[in-house]
Amino acid sequence: MKTVLLCVPLKKGCLSQYESFAKEHVKRDKEYKDMLDRYDIHCTKVWHKNINNRDYIFGYHEVGPHFRERMTGWETSDHPFDRWFRESMMAVYDIENAAGMEEPRLIFEVYTASLSA
Repeated sequence: MKTVLLCVPLKKGCLSQYESFAKEHVKRDKEYKDMLDRYDIHCTKVWHKNINNRDYIFGYHEVGPHFRERMTGWETSDHPFDRWFRESMMAVYDIENAAGMEEPRLIFEVYTASLSA
């Protein structure tokens, strides 16, 4: 399985709004899991970190082989949950559009013998 890591800055003062959004989409469990399935995302974990007085959200996803192909329709999806999710994210993320969430470039990857077995 492939992994994807995203690091997105939040707009100033929007951490509590992001946390409310996160609680809401987790409460909408079935809709959220259906969306993850549509985009071939099998696991998602999210962290917050404040760096130099700026809030960042780190998103980690374990994705399947069709993730990149399916994500090409993310910005234009008319699915009601996708639209709500995208609009809620963009209200707090300090980027112009979802294309600003491109994956960072992997520098290196190391596995221990116990993980590779």
